[in-house]
Amino acid sequence: MPDDLRAMITEILQRVGVPEDEAACIADCLVQVDMRGVFSHGTRAMRRYVDEYRSGTINRRPALSVVRESHATATLDGDGGLGYLVATRADEIAVTKALANDVAMVGTRHHGHVGSLGIYARRLLHDSLACFAVAATRDWNPPERRPDTTIYDAVGYPAMCFGVPSAEGPPFVLDMNANLFDRSALELAMAHFPAGVFKGLGITYVATLLGGLLAGALPAGDMGAPYTAATRGLLLIAFRPDVFGDPATFREHVTRVMSESCDLPPLPGESSAELAGTLEWQRERAWADAGVPLDRSHVELLEDVARETGVAAPW
Repeated sequence: MPDDLRAMITEILQRVGVPEDEAACIADCLVQVDMRGVFSHGTRAMRRYVDEYRSGTINRRPALSVVRESHATATLDGDGGLGYLVATRADEIAVTKALANDVAMVGTRHHGHVGSLGIYARRLLHDSLACFAVAATRDWNPPERRPDTTIYDAVGYPAMCFGVPSAEGPPFVLDMNANLFDRSALELAMAHFPAGVFKGLGITYVATLLGGLLAGALPAGDMGAPYTAATRGLLLIAFRPDVFGDPATFREHVTRVMSESCDLPPLPGESSAELAGTLEWQRERAWADAGVPLDRSHVELLEDVARETGVAAPW
């Protein structure tokens, strides 16, 4: 069950030196993502995180700080910690500033992986705020030149997310890897969907430039040592829809558009018509009671990490 999984992840993180409150925050983020079926960014990441903590490349006990602030903006330093902690704090600041000033822009720097950006978008949606977020690494270098190297290899897989509140039912949450095509599919994509490749490349650079090079930039001369895995940045923008009109009417329109769209015939080969976040919303509700259906390899990964840290698996 989700509560058992959260408890196990919290205990594992505590065993590698993360304080209880911070461990519980990270565990909640990871299990929330598992419950939506986005397993690549849920508790499966524990293998990586435990290794980073043990190697000392991520700070177990970061002291988060606000290094720059105005009435509608803030820049936070994650002190080399895992990104979930500073991103959660950025979310809280964004809510406060957006509700007070109509819009908020919060950047974070010097931290590790922030996971699925939908975590932070959905928290903003609870306060009926619309939002946009990008996250990437600050460390950009040109790719190694090989015979098949192209500009497509110049950026990796940064994250991007849009969130739009609804009156009822699922909100619109487009939580995605900004790189639309895997490198292995590039040749096929260029042959059949060249416009998609060029647009995807542009989107990837937007996330890299704003999330990594802008928000994630460190002061001149600061290389982030000794936390060498803390290379990420996040830019989070939130705003009140009511600056443009009646917010309740807008949310009702969003619900109607999403509902009527999902009543249309699905795309070829799909069993149902879905929009960004609708299927994940359904899973989250169903699996809260039924439990999260982790596959065998996922379970074995968690069992290995639990065994290494002296934690008993709850199943």
